[in-house]
Amino acid sequence: MSEPGPCPLCGQPLYGWLALPRQGAEATVGMPLPGEPEAERVMVRCESCGIALEDDREVDLVAEWEAVCTADERGGRRIAIPNRASLQAWIGTEGWAAIDLSAGRLLLTPRGLELLAEHNGQRIERPRYPRWGRPQWWMWQTLLNGLTFHPNFAREVRAGSLRPSSSRGRLHFAADAVASVLAAPLVAVVSIPLELLAALAGRGGELRTAPRPR
Repeated sequence: MSEPGPCPLCGQPLYGWLALPRQGAEATVGMPLPGEPEAERVMVRCESCGIALEDDREVDLVAEWEAVCTADERGGRRIAIPNRASLQAWIGTEGWAAIDLSAGRLLLTPRGLELLAEHNGQRIERPRYPRWGRPQWWMWQTLLNGLTFHPNFAREVRAGSLRPSSSRGRLHFAADAVASVLAAPLVAVVSIPLELLAALAGRGGELRTAPRPR
């Protein structure tokens, strides 16, 4: 693998971070199994602005900005994205439940989003970190991922993308099902206050803001 190029937002060096399974890889949902290097996708990170991205991806900053900005109910635009600088991202690392849920190709931090806005002649309002909703689900799933063979087991099963036939094995699938049912309430006892505290400290799992002209 070649050396990562500079960060597309701040120009600082990128460093290797994680190896994850490629989306759509057969017979596995989770981290790569030994002997399956073709299923890996390498993630790199910037230690300056904190963003992360797949190493082999070209980044169109205009398209990236359009991807993170969505229409709101009043005809304006808003931004609601997973926060790579969140406590849950730090706890989960490759097991972070929102690691594959970014709107574009970049896993953004508040600083990274500011830089992306600047590249597009925009600025952002002061970020907000909701205490309830998606970030609570992500924190719960992130902690539960530490107990299961398949990351995001509950979410993947509900979505229909993980079945016994596409899992790492029927015993692993059954073990994850039992662990998810039995551990879910106990994990929630920890995850709910943890995400509340993270949001209050400015390290919530979801970053919300709105774009404004410079």
